Amino acid sequence: MERENLVASCKKLIAGWEKTADEKKKILTEKWTKFTNVGKVFCAGIASIVIFIFLFIFFQSCFPELMEKSAGLWNFIILVVSAPVAFAIWHFRDENNRQQIENQRKDINLKEFQKLSEWVSGAHLPEIKTVDKTTEKEGLKDKGEIEGELQLIERTTEKTEEYGTKPYIGGFDTFGKREGAVALQISAVYNLLPFFRGDYGESFRRPAFNLLKSAWQAMQQDSLKKWKTANSSSNKQREIIRELRRKAESPMGVALTHVLLSLDQKNMQLNLRDFPEMLPNICLAGMNFNLSGVDEKARNWSGLNLSGVDFRGVHLEEVQFEKSQLDDANLQYADLSVAKLQNATLWFADLQHTNLSGAELQNADLSGYDLSWRQLEKVKDGGLIGSKITKNDFAYNFYPRWKAKTDSKWEALTEGERMTTMQKFHSETGMYIFDECGNQIIL
Repeated sequence: MERENLVASCKKLIAGWEKTADEKKKILTEKWTKFTNVGKVFCAGIASIVIFIFLFIFFQSCFPELMEKSAGLWNFIILVVSAPVAFAIWHFRDENNRQQIENQRKDINLKEFQKLSEWVSGAHLPEIKTVDKTTEKEGLKDKGEIEGELQLIERTTEKTEEYGTKPYIGGFDTFGKREGAVALQISAVYNLLPFFRGDYGESFRRPAFNLLKSAWQAMQQDSLKKWKTANSSSNKQREIIRELRRKAESPMGVALTHVLLSLDQKNMQLNLRDFPEMLPNICLAGMNFNLSGVDEKARNWSGLNLSGVDFRGVHLEEVQFEKSQLDDANLQYADLSVAKLQNATLWFADLQHTNLSGAELQNADLSGYDLSWRQLEKVKDGGLIGSKITKNDFAYNFYPRWKAKTDSKWEALTEGERMTTMQKFHSETGMYIFDECGNQIIL
């Protein structure tokens, strides 16, 4: 027993020494890197002087005869004394060479990133060439008319569009220039992943993210523009949602989804988590978080500020939004079935036609949201405990659907009856009701 305790104590002591040594090494390294090259040479010179004085005193005291007669000893002393300065100079040259190699690598990566940016943006896509041809014929009028007067007899306009034709190569089936350019664009999106992940340095990550999110928004922009004129027609909105999802499931949409929802170098969390300040108001309309190839960890969006994010028509099944800020987020027609929204903030979030089947909304703040009781009926038992709504939300969005057929309308209830009704609703659902000033009505 004593031996085991002694071994454990020794291991603990050695571990403490190693930790202390590592900390001191780190501190010394940081201090050394702060010195300029001139300062480092000066320090090396001082070290050489100290070594020379030490060796001179040592040999003068112990071996005075060697000091007077041996030239080899002096050569040895000179070699040892000059070693710190020589090492410092070698270190500078080595650092300079490494810096040059690093700069060359950065230049290569920068050129590659610029080329990928052009391809992702579609700058290489061949334009459709339009040719207008106009033919005019003129002739003299009949005899007897004023001589020399011209008359327009015929004018013909011909308009043609020229595309890159599909080449024929000895019976082998291939694709045309435009199809190849599209394939190159999709490939460029996948090749942006190392830049977005930080494999080539942190300086490329933010530009890569900006490019990817802009590409997604550009892909869905035409469909989102139609939404403004389709507010009065739910059928039209559903058609637009289907269109958004079709684009998200296209080869380009799949590529953007895989890269935007990729994990970091350690495969521990979303790359997007490294850019929390850029997430509010981002457009992810139509995206499928359950797409094949997307890691389960990519569905962890808990604790993020997602204010104003466009989640229209997004597949968010089983996504984790615990303690996330989703105020003013657009979640129309989104699928939040079995999603985890505990302690989430959903102030004024647009939840029209949102699927909340099996979602967990415990302690979520649902004040001011556009949601009906029909949607929350599908939330599993206990999934609404502690969530918050306002009195107006209950009166106009919940009560008409929740009340029994024999119950009176809200306007016909007295204040006491309203309090009793809200208390009953709280007992059944566990939801808390607040007034417009933020004061809790149901205790």
